[in-house]
Amino acid sequence: MSKQFDPIEERMRTMMTIIDTSLLNLDNRSDQLMLACAMMQRTREIFDATLGVDGRKQMFKELV
Repeated sequence: MSKQFDPIEERMRTMMTIIDTSLLNLDNRSDQLMLACAMMQRTREIFDATLGVDGRKQMFKELV
């Protein structure tokens, strides 16, 4: 019996595959950390633009 995913979950799984592939294509741990930092910065920018500063702070607060 296979688990069915709703459309949002399926889209997120597709996006994570892209990110995972990018990580696997990096040569070393230092490059992986640089990519992670760049992704965090871009995430902050997206949250700020979409949710505003207070929304971004709430999103990061809920991650921890």
